[in-house]
Amino acid sequence: MTTTQLSQNIMQSRTERIADIENTTDWDLVIIGGGITGAGILKLACQMGLKVLLLEQKDFAWGSSSRSSKMVHGGLRYMAQGQVALIRESVIERQRLLKEGQPLITKQSFALSHYKKAFPGPWLFNCLLSCYDFIAGEKQHKFWPKSAYLSLAPHVVEPDLLGGTQFFDALTEDARLVQRLIQESLQLGGQALNYAQVSTLTINDKSSQLSVVLEGQNQALIIDSKVVVNACGAWSNLLPVNHDKQSGNYNKSSVNMRPLRGSHLVIASWRLPVASVISVQHPQDKRPVQIYPWQNVTIVGTTDVDHNDDMSFEAKISQSEFDYLLAAVKQQFPNAKITKDDIISTFAGVRPVSTTDNALTPSKEKRDHHITQQQSVFTVTGGKLTTFRLIAQQVLDQVCQQLMLEDKANEPTLTGALNVASQQPILSQFDHQLKLTFSHHIQQQIMACYGEFSAAFIQASAKQDCQPIRYSRHLWAELVWAVRFEQVQHLDDLLLRRTRLGNVLPAGARDILPQIKVLCSPYLSWSETKWQQEIKRYLALWQCSYSLPQANGASI
Repeated sequence: MTTTQLSQNIMQSRTERIADIENTTDWDLVIIGGGITGAGILKLACQMGLKVLLLEQKDFAWGSSSRSSKMVHGGLRYMAQGQVALIRESVIERQRLLKEGQPLITKQSFALSHYKKAFPGPWLFNCLLSCYDFIAGEKQHKFWPKSAYLSLAPHVVEPDLLGGTQFFDALTEDARLVQRLIQESLQLGGQALNYAQVSTLTINDKSSQLSVVLEGQNQALIIDSKVVVNACGAWSNLLPVNHDKQSGNYNKSSVNMRPLRGSHLVIASWRLPVASVISVQHPQDKRPVQIYPWQNVTIVGTTDVDHNDDMSFEAKISQSEFDYLLAAVKQQFPNAKITKDDIISTFAGVRPVSTTDNALTPSKEKRDHHITQQQSVFTVTGGKLTTFRLIAQQVLDQVCQQLMLEDKANEPTLTGALNVASQQPILSQFDHQLKLTFSHHIQQQIMACYGEFSAAFIQASAKQDCQPIRYSRHLWAELVWAVRFEQVQHLDDLLLRRTRLGNVLPAGARDILPQIKVLCSPYLSWSETKWQQEIKRYLALWQCSYSLPQANGASI
């Protein structure tokens, strides 16, 4: 079996990584923000051969990119709003990601029930889908009469049911997608560091200097870069920037961020089994709510409300959001008799929506992305998970123009490098000549999580460790790989982002923490005191932000 040799940048300890970053001078590009947008820019920049560093103030994918709805979709609901350009971009990118990103990104059946005298009717909805499929270049929808539809979507409410329409979009594991992009960037020679907060960003027309505070250290790291990209998403306006106002190119950012919260419920799949994504028109406001399979559980989401809480803390579901989502389940699946006792966990993310009219209801806000420039800093806001590669390409097109300020001879080189990189797959391809001696679902899990590193993962893992943890998709060996090679600094990094054990197992996987400690201790330099602190920290975090809403929780 051929094994991809792990690069030095992947295998570095945190101390070695910090020293390497400190000793590197004159970066071409520094990206601030370790979500899907920042990770996509990092990967494409590395494919171009730029000297590039990504900094994240907390953990990679800590914000929106581990707490999204996980959907790689064309934005069908934007059709009614006339956002045809956004839909076209999204559908094209969805098709590309399905081609390049499987099995991490997988095609997923969606189903919408039609009822007498209820909007939308079968004819209108299928007309919209015909436009949707035209952009994709293939027909991917069909109306099923009631008898056939109940086989596709069993247990939906039946009175006045006409049937339902099936169509296709895609699902992914968002935090793992971010991690794959970062790991593959390190393999190409890039650098990335989590728990590294930019305390000051001083900029002029031709360069930037960043002062970076590392968690647990008092001394700041000083980094110089030709260009900086602010990819902080909903946190973009919180970046402390000092401008050289003597420069003629100075202009104040006009980005108006409107953080919008989307919350979700996690239900045991045996209590609410669904094979397709079931799209529900909520009885309260007719908003679409999705009930869908993910990571061997069932997800219900999402809401769309203004998020007015402190952005330095993890977002959490409110009681009214919880009741809203539970009402959608009860309306569509009354015979399942789902109650709050069936909820395993919750999660909430904050969408990085840029707006010009805060009077709009949240669901009416556009999801377009915007790129603005202030001297040597580019800020990207808005956008969708689906279009992260396209966003990265457009950002780097402007970055290349900035990098050519002093040396016009670089123009053909940089432009050519971007064109070549943009044609390459954004995710590495798994070597299908490899023969994996595992069951199909374990093979799929390994290939999805590790791509080109799959063979290295298997060789580093004992056969008995490549077994699922309880009913989750995760393997015991994933925990060891993560603490060895994926910059785990806290227990929640491991259980809420490198894996999803904290999301899919009851009580945040509390009962297997002793086993995790035994398995991971040889690879973490944590004392017994540190372990106990981490366990206490994680359980408190899970109780606050991932359990059912607390009595004193925020309201919407």
